[in-house]
Amino acid sequence: MHHQIVALSILLLGLAPNLFASGFSLDVTSSSKTHKSAAAATATDTSERTSRIAIVGAGAVGSYYGGRIWESVRSSSSTDVLFHLRNEHYAHCVENGISVTSIDGNFVIPSDELLAYPTTEDMAKSVKDEDEDFHAFDWVIVALKSSSLDAVPELIKPLTSPETRVLVIMNGLIEDDLTEMMREEQGLECKAVYGGMALICSNRLSPGVIDHSYAGKLVVGVAYSTDADDDGYCKWVESDKKAIMDLFEPVTPVPFEFEDNLLRGRWWKNCWNLPFNGISVAMGGITTDRIVGDPSLRKLAYKVMDETIATANADLAKHGFPEEDYLPEDTREQMMVFTDTMGAYKPSTMLDLHARKPMEVKYLFKTALDRATKLGVPVPHLETLVSQIEAFQRYYKLY
Repeated sequence: MHHQIVALSILLLGLAPNLFASGFSLDVTSSSKTHKSAAAATATDTSERTSRIAIVGAGAVGSYYGGRIWESVRSSSSTDVLFHLRNEHYAHCVENGISVTSIDGNFVIPSDELLAYPTTEDMAKSVKDEDEDFHAFDWVIVALKSSSLDAVPELIKPLTSPETRVLVIMNGLIEDDLTEMMREEQGLECKAVYGGMALICSNRLSPGVIDHSYAGKLVVGVAYSTDADDDGYCKWVESDKKAIMDLFEPVTPVPFEFEDNLLRGRWWKNCWNLPFNGISVAMGGITTDRIVGDPSLRKLAYKVMDETIATANADLAKHGFPEEDYLPEDTREQMMVFTDTMGAYKPSTMLDLHARKPMEVKYLFKTALDRATKLGVPVPHLETLVSQIEAFQRYYKLY
């Protein structure tokens, strides 16, 4: 499958089967200011069961996609979209709502319609208090950075049930570690786990203020499904595809694509993340236009993409996928052409470096390098980039 290249920011997940064991669940509450939407207020007055969608980690990416879903169901009395917001972002939004400027049309979620919660425990408790026939969430959409990976299982556990579908939008090759964490988190159950590649240029300008400046396509594949008969890697059935297609079909501003091979999609997006996020940070934090505009850096980007494609295809082969699923050589040119037209974009790791915030080094960069080493694929240019990035991380303590 050849992908059309339209944006940035990978966010993927893969999980193995048989992860979710029954057990205890957390009961942690805190005082919080929440807002009840018209949909939530009327749901208990009807015989129709309320469909619930949780957005966990509503930052630049989560607020945009979650907001577009909210926009598509705003007039519905049978669907609620609830937002998990943290720190100053939460404090601002409960007073002022969420404001998004977008190339595809601006929108605002007013504070009196925003269902905002500082913790997922508060989110689950609020729903239980309103609905005597409480059921867990139909969808949980996670949009956190991979530097917060270890928090994901505990965060989503209060919201899930055997019928919940989970979409994780997150950078990097996170599947091995997250699989182990999910196994250890007793009481966490779900029907299917999806990995999302958010092909978008979106930044949080300030608390509650999001700017979507380029593209916006969302590509999603299945990481794990309880309905799949085959226990193999990233297997799925038609009902899994239909469920995610049905979720995003009414969200017309978001171009949506189902990826039938999540591992391929993960590596495909790495063909942008590794060279351009990587070179940006290795150069101390420069925008993408400076990378493609400099002959030496442009050449280096091509070298890193070549190494990424070689590693990707070795990984696909190891997992038993046919050659027709491999990344084609022209992926490198697609990525370069795309970046040529992007303008002075600031990659996420560049922003973290400048803000002295934790960088996604382990799962965005180091795990890809480690996988190449295990597969016996030489990646000298990527190895050098990762060494430079890790040095910045150590120097500024960006963990």
